Amino acid sequence: MSLTESPQNRLLWSLAIAIFALVFYRFQFAAPLENSTHNDFKHLYLGGRLLWRGEDPYLEESLRAEASEVRHPDLRYLNPYVYPPFTGYLFGWLGRMDYERATQVWFWFNQACLIGALLLLAGGLSGFTPLAKTAFLLGSVCYSFPLYRAIDAGQLDHFLLLMLSLILFLWRNGWKKSAAAVIALATLVKVVPGFLGLWLLWKREWPALGVGIFTGFLLILGPGVVFGLNPYFDYLPIVLQMGYGSSTWAEAGNAFYVDPGNIGFPALVFRLFHENLRTEPWLDLGFLAKGLCYLWGLGILIGCLACCRIQRRDEDPEMELGVWILGMLLIPSLFWDHYLILALPAWVVLASRLAGNGVNNGILGLAAACWAIACVWVQWANPAYLSGSGMLMLNLPLPGILILFALGFWMAKTGRMPEAPARVQL
Repeated sequence: MSLTESPQNRLLWSLAIAIFALVFYRFQFAAPLENSTHNDFKHLYLGGRLLWRGEDPYLEESLRAEASEVRHPDLRYLNPYVYPPFTGYLFGWLGRMDYERATQVWFWFNQACLIGALLLLAGGLSGFTPLAKTAFLLGSVCYSFPLYRAIDAGQLDHFLLLMLSLILFLWRNGWKKSAAAVIALATLVKVVPGFLGLWLLWKREWPALGVGIFTGFLLILGPGVVFGLNPYFDYLPIVLQMGYGSSTWAEAGNAFYVDPGNIGFPALVFRLFHENLRTEPWLDLGFLAKGLCYLWGLGILIGCLACCRIQRRDEDPEMELGVWILGMLLIPSLFWDHYLILALPAWVVLASRLAGNGVNNGILGLAAACWAIACVWVQWANPAYLSGSGMLMLNLPLPGILILFALGFWMAKTGRMPEAPARVQL
């Protein structure tokens, strides 16, 4: 479909927007309002309450004692508080509300974050008309299972999506130091975005890297003056427990590194080739399974480093950032299905570049199919997915994300950042 502003195209785009808006309302708005698990919001809420009182949220007994004080049916089953202390300080205001009201406020806050992210990402769709941008962005999220999972569980993904979109927006407009400051903020909310700091280092963006490090210190020391720095030392063992082949609260029977919702390659390796508490492996490779995961992580890192063109006029830093965002999701032991919404900025930039550079329509179609598969609704609780070939279903989106990573690598390595908007064809 052409992106020109002919009356016929305006009508078609308007019809697409109306359909996507209805689908979005049904699956991303009405459905979670009707019934949500708040599975991850619970420990964010409890952890913030404990941190604001100067108590340790990383101890299972502390979290369970706080849950018994709140006395809500949702809190009978708990996950560990796995966020950095700064996250609890930043969102500790939620703990000052009663639990029911806090869940409602968090829902609306997340929806506002999503809208903000889409508005920021729209600026990166070079050459798209306003109607085409709206249809493309709504179509990319309206039926997304990862997006539903994030809002259903009360995750941090919407906020982190806003931060990633803001980083791209700031960089696109030449505000590199501000973008680095946002990277620091996102890293202290959830460690994984710190991977983008390595991109700053590799690109030799010294002023921006310095601002990012300085911002991080300020954000740590600010609350540290009031609450002390001990919570950060308490957090270190939690980070170590989230490595390949290990899990937080393992003594309580948790095995997050192989849980069904974990779609990463390391999860696939340990489900198929190592004894674990969740699946029936095909073969037990012992310590070699962890070695395969390290080789995987190294390979993705090398791909991220190799896609960068350093201090060259034809570089496309937005496309590079898209590759690095996918890399930060692919490398860790935990790649929950709802993390896929964080790949949205990478998908938007890639689609914009593919459409604008006149590549074969088949390649653009392949990329769109990969994103569509990443949005598919999968019932991870199906017992058939815990043994035999059914285990491969738990990683259904992974091949598509790898293809998007490869396409992003290709575009970052060979393409050029658009200098001026140009009408493109889909």
